[in-house]
Amino acid sequence: MRVIIAGGGTGGHLFPALAVARAVRAEAPETEVLFVGARQGLEAKIIPSTEFPIRFITARGMRGVKATNVLRAILEIPRGIVESLFILRDFRPHVALGVGGYASGPTMLAALAMRIPTAIQEQNSVMGATNRALARLVDRVFISWEKTEPQPPQGKTKLTGNPIRGDLTAPAQAEPEREGLHVLVFGGSQGALSINAAITNSLDQLKPLADRISFVHQTGRGRVEETLRAYSDAGIHADVVEFIDDMGAAYHWADLVVCRAGASSLAEITALGKAAIVVPYPHAVGDHQTRNAEVLAARGAVRVIPDSRLRNGALVQEITELAENPEQLVKMAANSRKLGRPQAARSIARELLSMAGSHA
Repeated sequence: MRVIIAGGGTGGHLFPALAVARAVRAEAPETEVLFVGARQGLEAKIIPSTEFPIRFITARGMRGVKATNVLRAILEIPRGIVESLFILRDFRPHVALGVGGYASGPTMLAALAMRIPTAIQEQNSVMGATNRALARLVDRVFISWEKTEPQPPQGKTKLTGNPIRGDLTAPAQAEPEREGLHVLVFGGSQGALSINAAITNSLDQLKPLADRISFVHQTGRGRVEETLRAYSDAGIHADVVEFIDDMGAAYHWADLVVCRAGASSLAEITALGKAAIVVPYPHAVGDHQTRNAEVLAARGAVRVIPDSRLRNGALVQEITELAENPEQLVKMAANSRKLGRPQAARSIARELLSMAGSHA
């Protein structure tokens, strides 16, 4: 079997795609998987260091750029489709999956033209522009949320959840009995300045809890020293790092997670059954992070704080309340676990292999 996975651009598209690729190989080790991406996307940095090959086409984003660049992106679409056709004719895939991002559109259009079975995977509760355009054309639509806007065609849509990295669900090593509240703070691979500031500027409020609360805090580049100093001045134990290499261990350590409301983060939180305070990124396309978070908040799995309220000390107030009411944390964690779909990657992989088998 041969499978193409197209798209990327950002981690939100790329890392679920990698999870699916590895699940495909786990289900059928002889399967060849080829990524198709754009040279300016994150996939150009990440995929070459993995076990999967990648080929590149001409493609670029159209949101948040100057009008001249939008025009250039539109004019480059035919070139990207032609380049995709050459890749598809060379690789001869049995199925193609689009995950959103720059390269997904041209590659999937080429696959449709060649009558290759096609599928798309949508990570957010609000569909991205590329997937929105492709939803009525492809054979399968994999969604991560029960309520996805706009609603994709029912007959070919499957609710799978958003794929997460397999290492996150590996059994945790035995730990000594826990003491106090463990809080994991991160804002994505680059950190989140507003979350960092909301914590460090209000740590005095947590001084009464200093002997029963500890943090692991991912700050992003260049913020470790000032953040560590703030924790030290407040007398609160914290491991402060630019980037967390072993997120699986960090999640297992945590009782409470503080983060943005990206689709991958929320999928990880629910798959692992973690209580969380989420701060949606206010400039996300279509405000999809707020909509993602509202779904979980309605089920009692997370608490949501708008970014605009961070300066008022709302984040530390929520942490304090949960530290003083551990029964609320237990309820939130249980509700989170009910929403988790840790087998999302496997579900998509099996469906893709079924589609590929039919085509073969």
